[in-house]
Amino acid sequence: MIIIYFGLIYFLFLSNNPTSDSYSNAFSSITGLELFRPHHLLYSGLGYLIYLPFQSLDIDPIKIFQFVNVLFAMGCLIVFRVIMHRIHSNEKLIAASIVFLGACFGFQRFAIDNECYIIPLFFTLLAMNFVQSFLIRNRDYKVVLSALTLAIGCLFHQIVIFAWLASFLIFIFNGRRRYIIQYILISLIIPIVYMIVVYCQEGSLSFNAIMNFVFHDYKNSNAEMPILVNVIILSAISFFRTFIQVHGYVFEFIYLYPTISIIAISIALGFLVYGIIYLFKLKKRQLTIFQERRFVRYCWVMLILHFAFAAFSNGNAEFMVILPFLIILLLVYYFEYLSRALLGLGIFMYVFNLFFALIPMANMKLNSNQEIVNLMIDQPNAVFILKDKVAADNIYAYNQRQENSGITFRASEVSQEKFDSWLNENKTIYTDYFEEKELISRASIAKSKTNEVKPSNPIIINKDSFYPKYKFTYLGSEKEIWTYIK
Repeated sequence: MIIIYFGLIYFLFLSNNPTSDSYSNAFSSITGLELFRPHHLLYSGLGYLIYLPFQSLDIDPIKIFQFVNVLFAMGCLIVFRVIMHRIHSNEKLIAASIVFLGACFGFQRFAIDNECYIIPLFFTLLAMNFVQSFLIRNRDYKVVLSALTLAIGCLFHQIVIFAWLASFLIFIFNGRRRYIIQYILISLIIPIVYMIVVYCQEGSLSFNAIMNFVFHDYKNSNAEMPILVNVIILSAISFFRTFIQVHGYVFEFIYLYPTISIIAISIALGFLVYGIIYLFKLKKRQLTIFQERRFVRYCWVMLILHFAFAAFSNGNAEFMVILPFLIILLLVYYFEYLSRALLGLGIFMYVFNLFFALIPMANMKLNSNQEIVNLMIDQPNAVFILKDKVAADNIYAYNQRQENSGITFRASEVSQEKFDSWLNENKTIYTDYFEEKELISRASIAKSKTNEVKPSNPIIINKDSFYPKYKFTYLGSEKEIWTYIK
């Protein structure tokens, strides 16, 4: 019942503020363009197949894809329940664990959007279930099923490679050669599918072509190398946000709705105190069974690998979505009398995230990207120099079912020659680089190197010739669009 309840909550609060990647994934699924992307090879392809019977219906496609993630999110909780039941038969503890996980913001945010992280998480948990049962009673088919689910997970997102590696270590240390051979043979599905995709796209096959495709995002700087300050600050923020929403708009929400916010915060804090009190009443549990110790080491390896890679990716929150699941499993192995602590902390997160994450994301406007895209559609001959060029491009492509015709630029992409050519062609130039009230957020802290604007940039040099033209307001912030006037 708890899992069904969370599924209904996610469905009722599907995000009305899809991320930039959500629009990009939806564009690929409904048009068939860029259907196979290296980091999440099959995600948009699955969306394409799911959308086929709904093409003639008047339904926003992105809502369909979000609903699919809701179903897989429920699947994640169901599989976790199976894993938990092998560890502890206490239904109160299992229910409290599911409340805790279902209430985590890091899990919720991807369950209600068209991001590509819930489906890989589902297959990872499914593989963990097979590994756990293998450790209890060695069976060849458990090896095959774990390798198969991990292969499918890797094809939905490359992050599953860490779960693949941790599982492979289990079979290596088991000491039986046939398990290793079975695991490797089934895992060959991954390179075979990648080779098929590369061959279909390139018309030929070579080692360099495969490597260029697999590591496309790194070679094209879509995935930036770690910066030490970002690693420390953003990893801490992202880890915290894995459990509860932290964003500047939360303070604006409290300002706009003080009464309900105070009530929600008071209730949430009450359950937080309750959970913390019972955390101090935990008793250490002894790991006496051999397979328990092996599964605990397995969970630790996965937790360390996922957190390390998330930190390496400048605190990438997407790679932390599995952490609460691993943390709960480890806590259940190490401690007794956890149910009340987990229930208190879970309800604290549920109340806080319901009021300050799910409700705003489903019912309020949290950015002005759509308004900028509407302006782009209305003025296709203008030029737009934007801080979040990628978001505008992805939303435009989704709305128009085609990519924009090169009318958007980052300021760092604008040379003096290009700027002068626009003026000679009498192009209308718009930019959002001036006078913006920006909320504190992970994105505002982690300013991409591609958005750095030098003092010699023509946008900065000609600032006195730009004047405010449009102002878009949204929860707690506003964005001004300035235009160049000769």
